[in-house]
Amino acid sequence: MRNMPVESENTEVVIVGAGPTGLTAAVRLAQLGIPYVLLDARAEPTSTSNAALVHAASLELLAELGVGDALVAAGRQIRRIAMMDGDRTLLRVPFGDLPTRYPFALGVPQSTTEALLLQQLAEPAGTVRRRHRVHTVSADGDAVTVTGTAGSPGEPAPFTIRARYLIGADGSHSTIRTALKLDFPGQTYPSQFVLADVALTGAREADDEATINMSAHGVTVIAQLPSGNHRIVATVDAGVKVPDRPDGAFVDALLRDRGITARSAVEPVWSSAFRVHHRVAARFRIGRVFLAGDAAHIHSPAAGQGMNTGIADAYDLATRLAAVLAGQAGESSLDAYDRGRRAVALEVLTFTDRLTRVAMMRHPVARFARRAGTGTVGRLRPVQRRLAMWVTGLQRSPLRGDLPAVTPVKVRSAR
Repeated sequence: MRNMPVESENTEVVIVGAGPTGLTAAVRLAQLGIPYVLLDARAEPTSTSNAALVHAASLELLAELGVGDALVAAGRQIRRIAMMDGDRTLLRVPFGDLPTRYPFALGVPQSTTEALLLQQLAEPAGTVRRRHRVHTVSADGDAVTVTGTAGSPGEPAPFTIRARYLIGADGSHSTIRTALKLDFPGQTYPSQFVLADVALTGAREADDEATINMSAHGVTVIAQLPSGNHRIVATVDAGVKVPDRPDGAFVDALLRDRGITARSAVEPVWSSAFRVHHRVAARFRIGRVFLAGDAAHIHSPAAGQGMNTGIADAYDLATRLAAVLAGQAGESSLDAYDRGRRAVALEVLTFTDRLTRVAMMRHPVARFARRAGTGTVGRLRPVQRRLAMWVTGLQRSPLRGDLPAVTPVKVRSAR
C-alpha cells in the first residue's frame, strides 16, 4: 500500500454492513435527521433473492420508513403457513385476523427489499460507501474510530472515520464483533440445507400458502415468489453429497423422496447449499459500539426469522440513538437495546431450534407422537393465533415496545 496522508472524517453514526439491517438503520437515522456513514465491503448490493420472506411486523416497520406499500406491491402475499406430514395437514396458521394493516407475510426477493431501502437514502443526511472494508475499531471517552481501506484490492486507499456511535451490521462473520472480542456461543446443525428458486409443475399448495413438509427424509419448505418461481428450503443429511449449486435433477430427486408431487419445470434460477448455525453474541453493546442482525445472532431458517429480526434490531437501535443524539432520551435507552433485543434473539433462537428439531424427527415413534400431538393441538384457534403472533413478529415488535418518542431534527452537519 502506498503511504498516503489520512484525514479523519467525523460523523454521528457509522454503520458497517449495507444489507437489510444496515440499510434499515440508515433510513431510520436519515428520517430523524441524524448524520451517518454507511460502509460496505461489497462492490454492489445483493442481486439475488436470499432472505425472501418479510413478516407483518417488518412490513409495519418498513411502512414507517416509507417503503411498506411499495414492497407489498412488489411481493406475493402469503396468508397462511401449513405444516404437513405426508398428505396430512397437522397445523395451519392463518394470518388473516391479526391486529395489523398487513395480515400476511410477503414473498419478495431480498434484492428488492434492499433496492427500496436504498431509494429512501437519496437524502442529505448521510452516504453509502461501497468497497470500504473496516480493519480496526477503537474507542475513547466520547467517540469511536474505524479505520480501513477503500477501493479495489490492487490500489486500496486508507480511511479513518470518527463517530459518536458505531453499528456493526456486517453479518455472521462480523469484523466488528471480532474487533470487540465478543463471544459468539452456539452450535452448528448436523444437517445440510439446500435452497433453490425454481419454477415448479404439479405444486399442490395454494399461491398464498407456504408449506412445511415433513418426512423421514427431511424437512422441505415451499412458498411462491412474485416471479412465479417457488422458493424451496430443505434439510439434507450430513453424509449426503450436495453440489454447491443444486440443479433441477437434484431438486426433483429431493422432492420425490419426500413424497412431494411438484417437479422442476426448468433449471433453478438460483440455488445454494449451506450449513446453519444457532448463535447469539454475549452482548449487543460495548460502550459506543452496537451489534445488530446476523452480527449479533444467527439461527435456523425455520419460520423465516433471520432478516426480520435484523430489521427490528436496526429500527429499534436507530430510534434510540437518534433520541439520545437529539437530547430527547438518556443513555439508559441504549442499555435497553442491549437487554431487550438480546432477549428477543434468545427467544427466537430457542423457538426456531425447537421447531427445527421437531420437524427433523426421524424415529417412527417420535414422528407418530408429533403427528398426533400437533394435529390435535393445532386445531385450537387460540394456539393458531398465538403462533401467528409469534411467527409474524408482532408480539415482539419495537413498535409495541418501549421505544422513546423522537421528534425529527433538522439535518445538520456532523461534528
